Amino acid sequence: MNEPSCRRVRADWRVAWVYLIGAGLLLWGWQAGAVDAAAQEAARHEATQLLRRAQNESGRSSIYLPQAYQRIQLGLAETQEDPLQQGQWLEVLWEYRLVKDDHARARQALERSLQLLIGARADASHIDRVTCNLSYSLILLGEVARAKELLRRAIVSATQYNNRPLLAELYYSLGDAYRKTGERLVAQRYFEAAYELDRASGDPLKISISKLKLGSLARDRGEYRDAIDRHEQALQVFIDEHNYRELVTYIELARDYAAQGELTLAQSYAQLALDDPRALPEQRIDASVLLLRLANDQRDHARASKLVRSIEVLIHGSSTRQKSKLARPTHQLQFAEQAIRHYALNHDLANVRAHGQTAVRLTRQVANDLRATHDDSLAWMTAAQPMFNEYVKALYELDRAQVLPLLETYYAQQIAPAELRHSGVVGRAYEAEAVELFEHYRAAQRMLVDATASLDRLHPNTTDDKRQREAKSRLDQALREWDRARDAYLTIYRPPPVSTAPRSVATFQPLPVPATDLFIRYFIQENVSFGIALAGDQIRYFDLPPRSAVQTLVRRSLEMLNAPGHAEQAEATLSSLAQLLPRDFIREHSDTTRLVIVPDDVMQPLPFAAIDLDDRPKAYSPLIVKFELVRARSLSGYYASRPPPSNGATRSTDIVVFADPVLGVQSPERVQPRVVTSSLAALPSSRTEAENIARIFATRVITYAGADATSDVLLSPEVRSAKVLHIATHGYFSKTTPDVVGLVTSSKRGEGKSDDGFLGFTELFSAPFSSRLVIVSGCETMRGKDYTGWGVRSLADGFLSQGAGSVIGTLWSVSDAATAALMEEFYRNLHRGAGSSAALRAAQRELIASRRFADPYYWAGVALASSNRGVEQLSL
Repeated sequence: MNEPSCRRVRADWRVAWVYLIGAGLLLWGWQAGAVDAAAQEAARHEATQLLRRAQNESGRSSIYLPQAYQRIQLGLAETQEDPLQQGQWLEVLWEYRLVKDDHARARQALERSLQLLIGARADASHIDRVTCNLSYSLILLGEVARAKELLRRAIVSATQYNNRPLLAELYYSLGDAYRKTGERLVAQRYFEAAYELDRASGDPLKISISKLKLGSLARDRGEYRDAIDRHEQALQVFIDEHNYRELVTYIELARDYAAQGELTLAQSYAQLALDDPRALPEQRIDASVLLLRLANDQRDHARASKLVRSIEVLIHGSSTRQKSKLARPTHQLQFAEQAIRHYALNHDLANVRAHGQTAVRLTRQVANDLRATHDDSLAWMTAAQPMFNEYVKALYELDRAQVLPLLETYYAQQIAPAELRHSGVVGRAYEAEAVELFEHYRAAQRMLVDATASLDRLHPNTTDDKRQREAKSRLDQALREWDRARDAYLTIYRPPPVSTAPRSVATFQPLPVPATDLFIRYFIQENVSFGIALAGDQIRYFDLPPRSAVQTLVRRSLEMLNAPGHAEQAEATLSSLAQLLPRDFIREHSDTTRLVIVPDDVMQPLPFAAIDLDDRPKAYSPLIVKFELVRARSLSGYYASRPPPSNGATRSTDIVVFADPVLGVQSPERVQPRVVTSSLAALPSSRTEAENIARIFATRVITYAGADATSDVLLSPEVRSAKVLHIATHGYFSKTTPDVVGLVTSSKRGEGKSDDGFLGFTELFSAPFSSRLVIVSGCETMRGKDYTGWGVRSLADGFLSQGAGSVIGTLWSVSDAATAALMEEFYRNLHRGAGSSAALRAAQRELIASRRFADPYYWAGVALASSNRGVEQLSL
């Protein structure tokens, strides 16, 4: 027995020696690899420093760039078998491509770098930093949606391991992406978050970079002194650090002084940036476009022509390098705005149209890229509005017949509002995580609503500074949490598959306006403001006050009408609103009975029904007395022939009524009021509305009232397919946070879920509505976030965008009792066979004739918007 045991011992020693030798070889290999990694790191640092010197030292790029490229190529060759090292060298190659303004190949380098780093299981912070860099190139290539998606994912990742310096970079980059696509308020919150983290780090360079953006946003708000102060502080740091962002700051200061009207200083700073040999194409285009704007202001046609040609060369060269016409979309639009203006000043219609049409195509392409992500498409179109304004202004002066076709085709492609949807459309693989992120988003929205309500409840003249500061601080915190919760959910959100490609914009085909109708389309901007009136085959253009003056008129009318008892002042204000109508054209077509209006965003809150048409003193004659009033989105869409609307269900309910929800969170013991509902009055008249509708239409009505009026009801397919959906509850809108709109519902607890009685835009429009008519008789249901030129993202707009034929909504906080009376009369007329606009007009005239509700406050705040005349004219 001992022999086998001895042999086993000797065998064990031989195995041990093998392991020891192997371990020694592995150790030697690891040490050799460590030395090699250190050498590669040193070489990359040297190459990076050469790139920095090429960028920061004036006139030295031709010396340092070839040296840097040589080292990069050597490093890539030496690390072909090491994915981690190869990935890091590709990052340096990305920097080289940036300096060479070759963002297409820069993007390719980082995409390959990410593949290698992920395969080599690199540190998450390393991968997120590379992702951040990649987003920069994508934005410059016009791939903004993908850039935002990558940044959102990186922020979620960096938040998990709390890498604060990296989070600051990511917040800054996402803020920059939001600013470029028009969401300035969201951008500011991300820049402020980055600034706070940078200040905590104490790095003066990073602090100044964030300060640079905050200064630009201050200028956008008209706070020029604050903008200049921030930019001057940042400039001194960049000069001290010998950083090329000195040139960027010169351009920002030039913009500050131009906005303030100090054109000589503006021109000096812009020229300083343009003449600096360190300037990349990005800075050259920025400086040149600003100088072109100044040349246009000064009517210096020769200088402007020279600048137009040089900018065209810069943009064409950049597009050629990137092999994409989408490259630098914001630069292209800024240039187009000034080029159109230059050619318009020279009465060169051919070049106006060429630059305008190119810019419009670019705008649509980027909007299409952004269509699946939140409201980014609309924000981008708003950011492009200055270019479009200049184009419209030029055509209005040079070729007026082309203005209406341009407006009809440009605004024809509506953007669907349901960019955020419930996790049910995300897909099974993501469902659990999506539910969690969506619930976080919902909770953040509720927190924001509560914080807004707390601030709004403070009296505007309160002297309690401490309470104001605390309320504003809570609101700022809630806004940031809402931003991050929304963006986190968007990382997991997948839009539903699109079965067809986005439709091309159709050529405008003039449609005859029926003899009974008079059509008006508004275009209200600061530098060009007019209306277009059509009746039969006649068309009339009429000039209007600039946007700021129209905003003042609209605001005054709302202030006068938001409560009863201001009859004399209100009538004077309503008479002044008549200047916004083509009164002579209306008188010429006195036989028309319907007025169809495309109101523009600034006109959206205007109570057209109450405008006084009678010039005689004390002879108030509101527009609704003469006309049925309809708001439409376009001439071609409203008058287009369409088949009768089909409801989603085979045998859909005629009318569904949702009314009188319980205000508060229900529990077995009691109802607990939430902040947002604690200041809301009960809605007893909404129950009366429901009862009146049920009495008029008898068995054709299904009613959900009281505790049954829950969010789940409005989300159900049966309710969405009703021919008429009547919602009588509090609408939520606040000027403080117009992004958030919603409806108050009864809370419901059960099945492991909690519904706290608020249904926001995102949830409500998670699926289409096939209703012929939706009535939302709560307060301010036609109010929401204003997208310049495109309209207001309100509850009413959401219903139209999601398939409803027509929507009746409200412009202010309406009277519960008066609205119940108006709705009873409306449904009586609907029951008699009237169309929606005729029924509403009859109801409003009934209230005008009454003693109790004759004041415009009671009836003028209810308005009808329709997608199509054929739908709106159908009787129930």
